[in-house]
Amino acid sequence: MKKVIFFLFYIVLGALNILNSFEILFNNPNDAVNFALQNSQVYILERQRVLLDMKEAKFNVVEFLPTFSFSFSENDSTVLLAGDNRTRSFQATIGQSLFDGGRNKYLYEINRLSSMYAYQDFESSLMDYSSQIILLYYQYLMQRQKAQIMEDLVFTAKRQIDIIQREVEIGITLETDYLEYLISFIGIENERDQSWRDLAAMERRFKIAMGLDYEANLVITDNYYSEFLYFYYEIYTDYIWAIIRNASTEIKKQNLALEYARKQLAYSRRWFVPRLSAEAGISFSGDAYPLTEPSYSFKLTVDFYNARLFPLSFSNSYGFDNERLYNVNNIAGLRLEPQPTYLMQRKLADISILDTNIQRIQVEKDIRESVYDLVISHDNTLRYADAAEQTIVVLERRLDFSRIEVEQGEKKHIDYLNELITMAQTKISLLEYQTQAAALERSLEILAGFPFGDLQNVCEQQNY
Repeated sequence: MKKVIFFLFYIVLGALNILNSFEILFNNPNDAVNFALQNSQVYILERQRVLLDMKEAKFNVVEFLPTFSFSFSENDSTVLLAGDNRTRSFQATIGQSLFDGGRNKYLYEINRLSSMYAYQDFESSLMDYSSQIILLYYQYLMQRQKAQIMEDLVFTAKRQIDIIQREVEIGITLETDYLEYLISFIGIENERDQSWRDLAAMERRFKIAMGLDYEANLVITDNYYSEFLYFYYEIYTDYIWAIIRNASTEIKKQNLALEYARKQLAYSRRWFVPRLSAEAGISFSGDAYPLTEPSYSFKLTVDFYNARLFPLSFSNSYGFDNERLYNVNNIAGLRLEPQPTYLMQRKLADISILDTNIQRIQVEKDIRESVYDLVISHDNTLRYADAAEQTIVVLERRLDFSRIEVEQGEKKHIDYLNELITMAQTKISLLEYQTQAAALERSLEILAGFPFGDLQNVCEQQNY
C-alpha cells in the first residue's frame, strides 16, 4: 500500500513540474489577444448573450401572429322542485391583428436594429479589451527594454570605475572626482534594480490580464521596437473621419433614437388611423358527451386608439350555427376624457424631438473632435519619437568623441557618465513615444471598426 502511495505521489509531483515548466510563447500581440479572448469567460458569455438577443429580436414576431385561446366548462345545478340542469361546453377562438398603420412592423425593425447595434457595441468593447491587452503587451516589452538599457548603462559605467581607481592610484585623477562618479554610479545601480522590479510587477499584471498563473513561464519573441514604422495620419484626417462617421455605432444609435422618436410622435398624432382586428371562434355545447352541437362566432373590431380626446371604437359580431344566423351585435363606443394638458404635452413632445436631435449633433461633434485630437496627438508623438531617434544618432557620435577625450584626459569621467545617462534616458523616451503612438493608432482603429494594423493600409490606398 505504501508503495502505491509513493508511486502516486511521484506521479503528481512530476505532473506539477511539467506544468511549471510549460512555456507560453507569444510571437506578436495578436497571439496574446487570441489567448486572452479564449480564456476570458466574461466575454465568451457576453458574446453568447448578444447573439441570443439578436436571434430573439429576429424571431420576435408575436405581434404579427394570431392568438389562440381554449376554454372548457362543466356546470351541474340543482333547483328545488325542478329537474337537474347539466351543461358542458368547449370553446376555441383565434384572434388576428389585421391593420395598425404599420406601427408593429416599425417597432419590429427598431428592435432588430437595436439588437444589431448592441452586438456592434459588444464588438467595440471586445476591441477595447484587445487594445488593453496589446497595451500591456507593449508596456511589458517596453519595460523589458528599459531594464536592458539600464543594465547596459551599469555595465559600461562599472568598467569606468575600474579605470578611475587605477588613475587615482597613480595620481592622474583626484579622489573627489572618483567619489563623485561613485555617487552617480550608486544611483544608476539603484535605478537599474528598480527597473527590473518594475518589469516583474508588469509581468504579473500582464499575466493576470491574460488569465495566467504567476508561475507560468512567459516567453515573448517580438522585435516590435526594432521594426517600428512612422506613418502620419494628419493629411488623412477628413478621410478617417468619414470612415468613422459611417462606422460609429454610437452615431447610428443616436440617429435611430431620433428616427424612432419622430415615428412615435407621428403615429401618436394620426388619430384618423384605425386599428383593425378580427376574432373567430367555434364552440360545442350539450348536456352529455360527446358534444355535437357546434356554433360559430366572428367579430370585427375597429379602434381609433390615437384619438386621445375622443377615443372611438366599433365592433360587429355574428353568431351562427349549421342552420342559421342567430345573433348580430353592433357596438359603438365613445369615451370623452378631459385633457387639460393636451396642448402642453404636444409642445413637450416637439421639444423632446428637438432635444434628441441636439444630442445627436453633439455626440457627432464630440466623436469628431476626439478623432481630430487622436490624429494630432498620434502625429505629434511620432514627431517626438523621430526627434528622439535623431538625438540618439547624434549622441552616439558625441559619445565616440567623448570616449577618446576621456582616454586622453581631456574630459572628466563624470561628464562622460552624464552623457551615457542622457543616452539611456533618450532611448527610454523613444520607447515611451513609440508605445504611446501605437496606442493612439489602435484607438483610431477601434473607432473605425478596423482590425489592428489595417488603418495604415487603408490610408495608403487612398493615394492611388
